[in-house]
Amino acid sequence: MTYDVITVIYNPNSTGESERLAQEFAAQVKQSVPRQRVDVIATTHAGHGEELTYEIARSSGRPLIISSSGDGGYHDVINGALRARSEGYDVVTGLLPAGNANDHHTNLQQAQNIVEQIAAAPPHRHIDVLKITGTSSGAVVERYAHSYIGFGLTPYVGNELNRAQLNPIKEVAIVAKALWQLQPVRLHIGTRPHMYDSVIMSNIATMSKYLKVASTASVTDGKFEVTIFRNRGKVGLLWRLLRMVFGANPHSRQADECTLTTASATPVQADGEIIMLDAGTKATISVEARILPCVI
Repeated sequence: MTYDVITVIYNPNSTGESERLAQEFAAQVKQSVPRQRVDVIATTHAGHGEELTYEIARSSGRPLIISSSGDGGYHDVINGALRARSEGYDVVTGLLPAGNANDHHTNLQQAQNIVEQIAAAPPHRHIDVLKITGTSSGAVVERYAHSYIGFGLTPYVGNELNRAQLNPIKEVAIVAKALWQLQPVRLHIGTRPHMYDSVIMSNIATMSKYLKVASTASVTDGKFEVTIFRNRGKVGLLWRLLRMVFGANPHSRQADECTLTTASATPVQADGEIIMLDAGTKATISVEARILPCVI
């Protein structure tokens, strides 16, 4: 496969090695595929990666847009790409793992690295993505997620981590504090409402580097795993998380669509993005089967 342009988007304020990986990748591609145009662009504000991806997709015949980032930066790129693809533009995405967890890359990486794949020009992988539809501040919101959508623990911990400049010790401390302070979320799933510590819809087997949500998971089967923890107190939640770390598979079932209703204004995390859903929102999480062509 050839591209009109390969664009690498990176965050200059990232705590990881986003810029270095972007520049090294560009140099390697130019060496392996000398005639290939490669641009490297820095983001300047939150959501800029999504804006850039959409603009590049609309102005280039066939771009490959790569996020040098973690899961949150790639989330921006796929939302921009899928918006453009819905309008008929041909765009492919890719990922250089430059974040904290790098869950998507860890679960999907190939034997060949991304430069080798570009040089060999194999057919693209087409993967599933998750989609959440609901209302936020009275407006309909529709967002895509490459790896997971979570209520309860996931957005709470994510919000705390987003506020901090991370190192391993600080990360552990933040997670421990978040577990202690977490308040269960009230959601109506199925026949009646309950209090939940965590509800996760995912299409990867491992998330947050250590938590095994499923023994197997596929990004090409048109399904996602649903992992539900009803409120059982702090000790019960910690026990379940420890079991996940050591290989227990807690996912409740597979689905291609799940609908729930919020009792109050409720945060939800789609990959790295946190969205505040309105009280009384009927939110639908579904899967868009094999909709995203990518190189990872």
